[in-house]
Amino acid sequence: AVTQAYLQLRINDAQHALLERTVAAYTRSAQITRNRFDAGVAARADVTQAQAQLKTAQAQLIDLDIQRRQLEHAIAVLTGRAPTDLALAPASQLPALPPVPGLLPSALLERRPDIAAAERRVSAANAQIGAAQAAYFPTLTLGATGGTQSSALARVLSLPNQFWSLGPNLALTLFDAGARSARKAQAVAVWDESVASYRQTVLTAFQEVEDNLAVLHILEAEARAQAEALAAATESLELVNNQYLAGTVSYLNVTSAQTVALNAERARLDIMVRRLNGSVALFKAVGGGLL
Repeated sequence: AVTQAYLQLRINDAQHALLERTVAAYTRSAQITRNRFDAGVAARADVTQAQAQLKTAQAQLIDLDIQRRQLEHAIAVLTGRAPTDLALAPASQLPALPPVPGLLPSALLERRPDIAAAERRVSAANAQIGAAQAAYFPTLTLGATGGTQSSALARVLSLPNQFWSLGPNLALTLFDAGARSARKAQAVAVWDESVASYRQTVLTAFQEVEDNLAVLHILEAEARAQAEALAAATESLELVNNQYLAGTVSYLNVTSAQTVALNAERARLDIMVRRLNGSVALFKAVGGGLL
């Protein structure tokens, strides 16, 4: 929970930095539009469009400030502090992405608490089978008295074969209406169940690792494609701005290009966030790290 809250805080910082750049760019565009309107070469509609776009971005920036304060309070509470006792300095960049491993040894999964617990349950159930099996044998006290065997064991060993099957004391041990057999069968059933649970736990762990590895590899390719899209959107915005200053297009073209560029930047940031979350999920899936 702390890791996720911290990541959300840094995501908020990155979004804040993006909107600050956006507000600065929109402010320049609004001033240019105002100057052109004052010079009589731009329509009043261009000015109002520029102002509306600027104020919308400013409102979104203020909303991020609210979210950041709430995230700081959440981190403080999760770390055992009062909400007002924690203040984290803003960071304009997201945490660096760890490298995506190509192969992972399966032994890493043994560190997972769920797998370790399931393995212990299998061992405990196996021990119960041994205990149930041992209950078939007579329970006697073995010792030495004057260099001879104890009288209890001596009596048992000296009994005739018929008494082993019919003797009143041993009959209680050897013939108990199937109680010991039932207890052994129950122990075996518990062991089978624990083995099945252990197998399913291991398979689930493998799935989680494979899922997150696949996500990280695919998102890496998606990030490259989105970077190219952002570069194209940025170049398009620059060209449209120049065309507007030259009077060949309306301001509507500028706002459209600005929106495309902002959305491309947000998409790039969103992919980064998903890659960070995928890395955290992978570390959790392998039991707390890759080393």
